[in-house]
Amino acid sequence: MDTLWTVLRRHRRAALLAALFLVLAKVASVGVPLVLKRIVDEFTIAEAARNAALAGNPPAIAPLVAVPVFLLIGYSLLRFSSTLFVELRDMSFVRVTLDSISGTAERSLLHLLRVGPAFHASRNSGALLHDVNRGTAAVGFLLGAALFTLLPTLVEIGGVLIVMIAGYSLWFTAIVLGTFGVYAFYTFAMTKRRVEFEARVNATGARAEGSLLDSLLNYEAVKVNVRERHEAQRYAALMGEWSELSVQSQYALSRLHLGQGAIIAAGVAAIMLLAGEYTMQGAMTVGDLVLVNAYVLQICMPLNALGFLFRETRDAMVNIDRLSVLLRNPVEPDEDPPHRALLEGNRPRVAFEDVEFSYEPGRPILQGVSFVIEPGRTTAVVGGSGSGKSTLARLLMRMYEVDGGRILVDDTDIRRIGLPSLRGAIGVVPQDTVLFNDTIAYNIAYGRAGATQADVIEAAKAAQLHELIMSLPQQYDTPVGERGLMLSGGERQRLAIARALLKDPPMLIFDEATSALDTRAERAIQSEIDRIARDRTTLIIAHRLSTIVDADEIIVLDRGRIVERGRHDELLGRRGLYAQLWNLQQQQLDVERTERRLARQPVNVGVVLASVLDGVRGIVDERSIQIFTDIELAQARITGDPSVLSQALWDLTLHALNATPDGGRIEWAITRHEGSARLVLTDGSHSAGELRAPPPGGVPSADPLQLRSVFERHGGRFAIEPPGPGHGTRYVVDLPLRAIDAGGVALPAAKESAPPAARRLGGLRIVAIDDVADVREMLQLTLEHEGAEVVTFEHGFDALEWLSALAPARWPDIVLCDIALGDEDGHDVVRGLRQLEARLGIGLDRRTPAIALTGMAKPEDRLRALMAGFQVHLTKPVQVDELVATIRRLVPAKRVPAPAGDRPQSGQEARTEPSASTGDKR
Repeated sequence: MDTLWTVLRRHRRAALLAALFLVLAKVASVGVPLVLKRIVDEFTIAEAARNAALAGNPPAIAPLVAVPVFLLIGYSLLRFSSTLFVELRDMSFVRVTLDSISGTAERSLLHLLRVGPAFHASRNSGALLHDVNRGTAAVGFLLGAALFTLLPTLVEIGGVLIVMIAGYSLWFTAIVLGTFGVYAFYTFAMTKRRVEFEARVNATGARAEGSLLDSLLNYEAVKVNVRERHEAQRYAALMGEWSELSVQSQYALSRLHLGQGAIIAAGVAAIMLLAGEYTMQGAMTVGDLVLVNAYVLQICMPLNALGFLFRETRDAMVNIDRLSVLLRNPVEPDEDPPHRALLEGNRPRVAFEDVEFSYEPGRPILQGVSFVIEPGRTTAVVGGSGSGKSTLARLLMRMYEVDGGRILVDDTDIRRIGLPSLRGAIGVVPQDTVLFNDTIAYNIAYGRAGATQADVIEAAKAAQLHELIMSLPQQYDTPVGERGLMLSGGERQRLAIARALLKDPPMLIFDEATSALDTRAERAIQSEIDRIARDRTTLIIAHRLSTIVDADEIIVLDRGRIVERGRHDELLGRRGLYAQLWNLQQQQLDVERTERRLARQPVNVGVVLASVLDGVRGIVDERSIQIFTDIELAQARITGDPSVLSQALWDLTLHALNATPDGGRIEWAITRHEGSARLVLTDGSHSAGELRAPPPGGVPSADPLQLRSVFERHGGRFAIEPPGPGHGTRYVVDLPLRAIDAGGVALPAAKESAPPAARRLGGLRIVAIDDVADVREMLQLTLEHEGAEVVTFEHGFDALEWLSALAPARWPDIVLCDIALGDEDGHDVVRGLRQLEARLGIGLDRRTPAIALTGMAKPEDRLRALMAGFQVHLTKPVQVDELVATIRRLVPAKRVPAPAGDRPQSGQEARTEPSASTGDKR
């Protein structure tokens, strides 16, 4: 940190000018009592002359009138000059003081940013902030005190002593110097004790400020654990300690002030007594008495100023010492040494060679770790909690230095590579993303200096964040809030990914980058991660093993040691720790799938939405927002988990309300769209000035990727349309209509034997083709409950391929097929069925009837289905009795079922559902 004299030398011109004005101001101040003495003496002479005139001896009148007038004018000018020079001093030096304070604060921040992570891990952020603030304020005080208090005080006291020594008895000077000596001794003795109190007050204040900041930063944890009173009591205890110490410090200060006042009063009394005695003896005039009195009062004020300066300087030195301790911590170099530096566009080779590391002595984290990441390849590191996975990433970025071994980048020890070059070549997506309290664009562009708006948008699109951003009223200029808390965890994670993409580095580190996303959301963004990592040297720290199955090499850590390595299939074949972790995660996924499947039931999403709208009524009334609805309940029957759907619609509604200004309007509409129930929410963001801040502790905004995940798990889709003329952002949800309407009768939860009376389709073999898993499952349960043997397919051409492998005699009795099959067309599927029958020479009497079971309900849809080769067109959701009657009408005579070995087992799908191990083969 710069010393006081360094600052003064750097700004010597301004300092000298300010010092000159100070000297002039004090010279004028010392001259004021001298002129006042002359004025009093002149008036005394005039009074004597008047008395003499009354006695018959009149003097000349003109000089008696002219001389005091000029003295009075001079007195006024000296008074004004003193004030003028003080203000000129302030004007000439204010920039120096403020620049020094801001410069000290800037250098303190830079220093703290350059110290290593170990320093920050052991410090309280609130205490650091307290020490920096008080330390920089102390620098400004000392700078002003040296030039504005000490120097003028010395000049003023020196000038007064010169005048008194030159014109009056030495006893006056002796009394003044004696008073100074006693005052200084007493002040020094009492201040020394008070400084001890002040140091304890500052330390306790730093702890209290750190506790306050810690509680505010972790307010969610406080609320979740209902610890508000505990945090308040913890803060109150520290503030109570601070208050008690401050009281003791104030008592010491008051004793100091009382003693100083008594010393000054004794000195003033002694001087005035001596001056009065001399005046009575005629050795001094009345003007002399006034002069001495003015000087005594004038030097008492600087004496008090010196006492204040001494006390406050000791306090300031305590604060500066605390700041200096922080600034003495070693920092990382911020410039590249004259060694080899990484260049953008390279595909570096990274090697860990016998790396040893521990955060604390005797507690090893990594032991003899060696592996290589080949240029442009991806290496994943997995292991249990505390195995040292994330430590590898920190060591590669040189956040910490290895205790043993070395890390090489292109055969160069990273300790020989400049930190700016090393870290500039690495893009990191951390597990916990903390954002700056600025806009979305600023936080994305933080990854690369000079990035354009187009670059930011491209990175946001790659991270699947663009849709959310465009749905916000201020779009890329939307503030993210303190630490990014106005965004969800998944959104913050994708913003970090966008930042890394924008940086475009040759090396990437993903430290559990998708940990804040659920499985569907993770899968949606994993392809982007795979794409950007394709030509880069990539290190992936993974918790979910499904994200690293395609890694070129997988390193398995256990207690800081490598226990396995290889590709995914190789590690599964070894049946070691990796296989155990994989099986555990697969079991967890299976449990989650089962829970979701069991939670699905017939739902009228319109009723769910009505419950949500009733729940937000308080918010709506408070903000005078109008909700318009256009809901067709008959077109809102789907299959799903009502609790999950309710939460998703709740989040989406809150998001729309948050984007709508007070007094605005939103609209919910549910209509039929082809084979789906279409839900459209329109907010009032087109008339909003800015995004409304969320309530404390509430959900800040709906996460579009999480919502998309929810709706896709229900077989639907989710899209966001930007605002247009007369309307705000539109959120469009399509959910597939139920294929079967149970008509109020509960359907079986699992396959079970039905009583003979219920087997209206007993012995029939049925193929059901639908791209929605819930629909296939519902069809299978319903038809099996009626006694049929059911085989389901997700893709129509998979069903045709399966049929072509069977002998015609073993074909199913009937085919149920949706028309909208994702990328396929049900019309083409049934045409393919008829072509296959013709190619195999199957006669008209033996052809398989087909039912178009679809949500496409227009008359032209029915006509087109019949022209394509369907025998019947049924609209979803169809009543069970109607479906059974239609099947029985198209298959009047029961056919003998084919042997079980010629087709998949009854009740199972011919095509397995995609899993994390097989992948989605759609």
